[in-house]
Amino acid sequence: MSHAIAAELFKLRTTRTTWAISLGILALVAVISVVAALAGDYDADDESPAVDLLAIGELSQVFGLVLGILVVATEFRHGTITPSLLVVPDRVRLVLAKLAVGLIGGFLLGLIVSLVCAALVLPLLGTRDVATGVDAGDVARIVAGNAVATALFAGIGVGLGALLRNQVAAIVGALGYLFVVEPLLGIIPGFSDVISRWFPSGAADATGGGGAFNPNGLDQVPGGLLLAAYTGLFVVAGLLLVRRKDVSA
Repeated sequence: MSHAIAAELFKLRTTRTTWAISLGILALVAVISVVAALAGDYDADDESPAVDLLAIGELSQVFGLVLGILVVATEFRHGTITPSLLVVPDRVRLVLAKLAVGLIGGFLLGLIVSLVCAALVLPLLGTRDVATGVDAGDVARIVAGNAVATALFAGIGVGLGALLRNQVAAIVGALGYLFVVEPLLGIIPGFSDVISRWFPSGAADATGGGGAFNPNGLDQVPGGLLLAAYTGLFVVAGLLLVRRKDVSA
């Protein structure tokens, strides 16, 4: 299993798309963090303005989801899944190796993005004499939580990629759900609180630390467990399909 994981890690770190995604989200978060910290209007009523700004780092979760999809779906798109299975004939083992790599890559991505966001936001607020409203423990919890949430979103992406196999369909479907379906459901009276607690985006927000400051959301640990359950559901479904269906189909 370790050899399969090592091979998948090599694929991940030597793929240009991985670096494009990583550098893209870093640049995006850096720009948004600087602009928001310098241009935001914060008054005395804002008890913890840094919380909203640190949440900018949660953008890494979406990129982690895409990264997880690409770990699997790219193999089917370019036809490299066949030689991969010749090296690792056990399909379950291969998908689990990709899951491990997705989790590792997602965690590192979320961690680095959150650290960059915190390193920019907190000093810039200090230069404006704005009380951040958070201590070192809060920052550590938010940074670590977002890293875990990004890793779990990448795991969901691995399962989704194994389920759909089509790279474009998986990415469009995932982003469409997050940015179209859930917001539309949130318009339904009384449904917004359900989404913020029990749907994947709400669980991810709680895991990232937002739930600790959101009275309608789950606490961080329950949110992480719920998001892990979503990850397990998608991965198991993907494994079942990969085992039963021909890879060329």
